[in-house]
Amino acid sequence: MIRGDDKVIAGPKASTPLAGGAAGLKFENAPLGDVVHVIMRELAKVNYLIHPPITGAVTLSTQGNVSADDAVFLLENALLANGFVMAQDARGTYHIGRPDVVRNVVPAVRQAIKSNPMPPGHGAIIIPLKYIGAAEMAAILKPMAPGEAIVRVDTVRNLLVMTGNRSQAEGWLDIVSTFDVDMLKGMSVAVIPLKYITTKEVQLALQIFSPGGGAALAASAASGNATQAPAAGNQPAQALARNPANPSGALPGAGAAAGGASMSPSFPLFGALRVVPLERLNSVLVVTPRAAYIDEAKAWLDKIDRPGTSASEPQLFVFPVQNGSAAHLANVLSGLFGSGSAQPPGTPNSGVAPALAQGAGVMGGNAQGGGGGASAALNPNAGRSNVQGAGITTVNFASGLRVMADGINNAVLIYGTAAEYAKVEATLKRLDVPPSQVLIEASIVEVTLNDDLQYGLQWAFSEQKNGGIGQGVLSRAAGAALGSTPAGFSYTWATSTGDVRAVLNALADKSLVKVISSPSLMVMDNHTASIAVGTQQPVQSGQTITTGGNVSSNIQYKDTGVNLSVTPSVNSGNMVSMQLNQSVTDVGSIDAATGQRSFLQRQIGSKVAVRSGETIVLGGLIRDNSTAGRTGIPFLSDIPILGNLFGTSSKNSGRTELLVMITPRVVRSDLEIRDLANDVRERMKGLLPGKLFPTAPVDWTPDLKILMTPVTSTKP
Repeated sequence: MIRGDDKVIAGPKASTPLAGGAAGLKFENAPLGDVVHVIMRELAKVNYLIHPPITGAVTLSTQGNVSADDAVFLLENALLANGFVMAQDARGTYHIGRPDVVRNVVPAVRQAIKSNPMPPGHGAIIIPLKYIGAAEMAAILKPMAPGEAIVRVDTVRNLLVMTGNRSQAEGWLDIVSTFDVDMLKGMSVAVIPLKYITTKEVQLALQIFSPGGGAALAASAASGNATQAPAAGNQPAQALARNPANPSGALPGAGAAAGGASMSPSFPLFGALRVVPLERLNSVLVVTPRAAYIDEAKAWLDKIDRPGTSASEPQLFVFPVQNGSAAHLANVLSGLFGSGSAQPPGTPNSGVAPALAQGAGVMGGNAQGGGGGASAALNPNAGRSNVQGAGITTVNFASGLRVMADGINNAVLIYGTAAEYAKVEATLKRLDVPPSQVLIEASIVEVTLNDDLQYGLQWAFSEQKNGGIGQGVLSRAAGAALGSTPAGFSYTWATSTGDVRAVLNALADKSLVKVISSPSLMVMDNHTASIAVGTQQPVQSGQTITTGGNVSSNIQYKDTGVNLSVTPSVNSGNMVSMQLNQSVTDVGSIDAATGQRSFLQRQIGSKVAVRSGETIVLGGLIRDNSTAGRTGIPFLSDIPILGNLFGTSSKNSGRTELLVMITPRVVRSDLEIRDLANDVRERMKGLLPGKLFPTAPVDWTPDLKILMTPVTSTKP
């Protein structure tokens, strides 16, 4: 790009102001020639030439002293009133006479510049224009200037050449400065894209709003060449309703009606709104000096730019997924619209409820999904759409609609008609919502059982002592013996968190409680979270003896402790259904035959339902530890009967019960996540010395549900 200096003419020299003195003027019916001599010679002190005859009388009076320039300005108007003019030649001499005589004198060219005052006299004036076009400005000045005033309209240099005296020129310059402004700076411009119709289809309706559009519309309608869309719903000329008796589409009285609507000065948008179709961009450019007209034009275009009910031309649409998974939404669509066929499988998709399939990540993983339960109800086989490559899932429907999920960009591509896309888009917007999450707060506590707790914590929970914390029902299955060994936890307690805190805080005061682990983790709805607390026990899996007699052992490590997996499912009422899978592995005694440690493993699987914020307590896993020892003098302590005099024997036993408390909290928004974080901070501040759990108000009337089986002890 080469930029110019914007200099298209070499302007004349700047005029010098008159240097005469100031004086008061008062003429009463004085001869015109005498007035000229007084002002030009005595006051202005300039060279002048009178072209006779100069006749006429002048009455002129000022209230005070005026400058020489103002006195010459008054003289110019007095000469003009008597049919004479004054002009200045190139050498600075002023010529005074009749217009036809002075016209033969070549006047000095003057340029209209704001910083330089206009010199006196009649002559040519060059008016350069900055923003407005020369032709447009000439059209504005023509009704207000004499016929011979506009000498030249130079559209190449964008300037006007006019002729007149200083009084006329200053009036014209005021008009020019009013209109010669940066119009684009005050204009509002908008590019409005079209989604369902083309610029050709909307052009007929847009002609109404453009200057001269009414005549073009009338001619187009009269000739039957009005643009027609493929479908009635896509035809922008719906506003110009067809008469059933007029199948050609011509408007009755089109020339008068349309022309009157668009060309009449009373039309509200006449000349104030320019609409330009941009065919390549399939958009409309709207330019107007009123910003409010932009909104009006967009509102009308939105009413026109709509899909038709019988539109048959397929298009490609892209729906960006913001909250869920594109592959999951594609599977849901296959169930909603039905009769679809999936492409041959690539990498299988996990389907509607990926959290229930194998391979669900520990602690929830990063898999995405949401509302899986609803989509499963719509179509149990919704997972039949499969990945076609790197994150691409395709579903074909019998109607010709194709839906493709781009897993990499997390977007759904829809290929179909505009009407089909409108239905699919409405469905996707309702399904693309933030998935629910569940905060799992788990506490694994080991309680020492003695005195009143010798029968287990279920008695402390169920019996009402000293006011108690609640009521429960202890039942035993028919035929169950007290000496039987249950597998895993033997009762489940559903209550508020405060009840459990009260009991455990009371036991903590007696140093009977040991917190093994207290993890908190967030997991998405219908996904699995796993918690493992324990150690790895070395186990000899093999032994090798080389020819040289060297012995090498193979050691493997076996996980021991508590393993708990939780798969929550949330409904609209904040009821959380949890699939619980629990296993406890303890290290037993040494097997005499193999010399290896034995392992006692107990497993249980259950599904429970609890409201958000309430606590599920899994208990009943009681363990007896018995140890026996003897110390004494070697050999002497082994003598029968008398050996007790030289040694001592000791026996120790202990009973512990393992409790697992799970509190699910449903989180549906970022605000709730922040509230939970603040709640954790407050709970940490509320920790007191000697208390294992935060002190909180206790609800003494909980809704308790106790499901119990006989509790017995087990000896490893």
